[in-house]
Amino acid sequence: MSRPKKRLVIGLGFRDQASAQSIGEVLADAVAKAAMPDAAVELAVVEDKATHPCLLVAARATRLSITTIAAEALRAADPRVATRSERVLRQRGVGSVCEAAALAAAGAGARLVVTRQVSTDRNATAAAALSEDIAP
Repeated sequence: MSRPKKRLVIGLGFRDQASAQSIGEVLADAVAKAAMPDAAVELAVVEDKATHPCLLVAARATRLSITTIAAEALRAADPRVATRSERVLRQRGVGSVCEAAALAAAGAGARLVVTRQVSTDRNATAAAALSEDIAP
């Protein structure tokens, strides 16, 4: 019999001036709040942020892979986000970049388990979505 394999996808959103510390802070916060030590964890970011130097530093420090999300996939996930920021809606076409990125990467059956968390300096956000795929 197949056992479900849990994937915890941490969606990240951040301003260009975000530091590796602020990205790492919200990443750690989202993972801790999800409280799923047995889940495989990965990061999801919108394509145009995937090569941001501070994101790469944070990803290396945590040894997590980065999945890039196209803007269209981000917008397609928007109906499932819990947080609504008017500013982000105007800029990106979604209520929450981090929530939409997490949901888009985790798949159609995924659900948010941690809504948007904001770094102390307010430059980075993270959310977590859970996907339970049936492993062969």
